[in-house]
Amino acid sequence: MLDVRDLDVFYGLVPALHQVRLEVAAGETVCLLGPNGAGKTTTVKSIIGLLKPRAGTIRWDGADITGLPPHVTVGLGLALAPEGRLLFPDMSVEENLELGASPARARPETRQTQEWVYTLFPRLRARRRQAAGTMSGGEQQMLAIGRALMARPRLLILDEPSLGLSPLLVQEL
Repeated sequence: MLDVRDLDVFYGLVPALHQVRLEVAAGETVCLLGPNGAGKTTTVKSIIGLLKPRAGTIRWDGADITGLPPHVTVGLGLALAPEGRLLFPDMSVEENLELGASPARARPETRQTQEWVYTLFPRLRARRRQAAGTMSGGEQQMLAIGRALMARPRLLILDEPSLGLSPLLVQEL
């Protein structure tokens, strides 16, 4: 499904990734582990298209998607729940979820997918009209994951999903 080969990424002149390799097969769960600054976030940002690699390839179902912008990679079936959540704080839970259904292939099933997300995270249903920025950190993390799921991805990438959450909320997620 996903095949990353010999990925090199720089921030300006500073190398961030060197020769990264990663494979994810359909139905597989993969976890990138490492200390702060090891390149985990840079790797996922490169896969989703937020950063352009200087070298290497990213293949999705055999097609080269290296350097494609995020709206294209999301349309192909990848989605990212980013570190720090990056929600629209003044918009409601419902509006944030609807924004996640932007790929054309996800739009026809928006309501059905939204109901599924509310089943996974019942607190979001109870707060569906509440501004995202007024929710707790755990609720915001649920919303960030829910928003990514609204794209109906074949590959869901979670970057630091437990950052800043209590152990109880981590278990719930």
